[in-house]
Amino acid sequence: MRKWTTIAFAVLLLALVIQIIFGFPLNIETQPEEETLKFESTKKDNQAEQHMEGVHLVESESGNRDWELFASSAEGFEGKGYWQLKNVKVQFYSDEELEFTVTGDTGVINSKTKDMEFKGNVYTRSKNGYQFQSESVFYNSKTRIISSPNDIKMMGPSDQKEKGMTLTGNKMMTNVNDSKMKIESNVKAFKQLKNGKKFEITSKSAEFSSKDNSAKFAENVKIQVDSMQMEGPEAQFQYKSGSDFLQSILLKGGVKVSDYDKFATSESVFFDPDQDQFVFKGKPRVVQNNDEIIGDQIIFYEGGKKVRVEKIRGNVEKK
Repeated sequence: MRKWTTIAFAVLLLALVIQIIFGFPLNIETQPEEETLKFESTKKDNQAEQHMEGVHLVESESGNRDWELFASSAEGFEGKGYWQLKNVKVQFYSDEELEFTVTGDTGVINSKTKDMEFKGNVYTRSKNGYQFQSESVFYNSKTRIISSPNDIKMMGPSDQKEKGMTLTGNKMMTNVNDSKMKIESNVKAFKQLKNGKKFEITSKSAEFSSKDNSAKFAENVKIQVDSMQMEGPEAQFQYKSGSDFLQSILLKGGVKVSDYDKFATSESVFFDPDQDQFVFKGKPRVVQNNDEIIGDQIIFYEGGKKVRVEKIRGNVEKK
């Protein structure tokens, strides 16, 4: 009997040892992780991989911020020199002032050069309300240029009464240092004016500023306002400060204007959309039916229905 008792005790002891070695519960307490930043280390293809959540990075030069980056998560691979980002937002600064913000579904940042790429629902926004949508955007850290080789759709800032200008183009280039946004190739823009008239413009390039709402269209500029069409090498748009209210358009460099029953040329044309008038300066000349009017200054009122000529010269039939 004592023999069997000894064997039973040995079996129980062995079972206890096995339980300690292999079956000890793994509910060991660990230090709580921070909610804003988490690191995980794994091995993948013999390369160290890091994973971060709640990412916030700041890049500074000479004590001034260049950019500030936010992302929901990031993954980096040792030896490859870049980080893959999700739900990324980068704020770009110039002289400590926020100029542009870029957001995208995904992004990549080179850990050495600090160059970046954004993809998926990419939006570039200026501090004064211009918004550019594209498939992808690149940032060059040395030149501080934000660019997109893809088709661009722009929505301009608007005030309480008017919608902003809409514009499309084939590519975009934004210079953070001088606060300029340039759209190139096949530029087409549309805007509804205060008086209800439609305003359309085409050109080879367009340039906007994040400092104010001024805009410039260049190279083969064509502007259509109802039946009136204007053509010239350059057009400058001036908006009311702090809004998208279009105050004036200046075409210069040799301008041609045509309507149903008249044709005009001059060195420059000043268009006031609020007053619905065109002012021709610099050797202005108007041809209507068989009449030719030349003067120091010619003004079209009510969209061209009425004409006033200062210091008239030319052959005009009296009616």
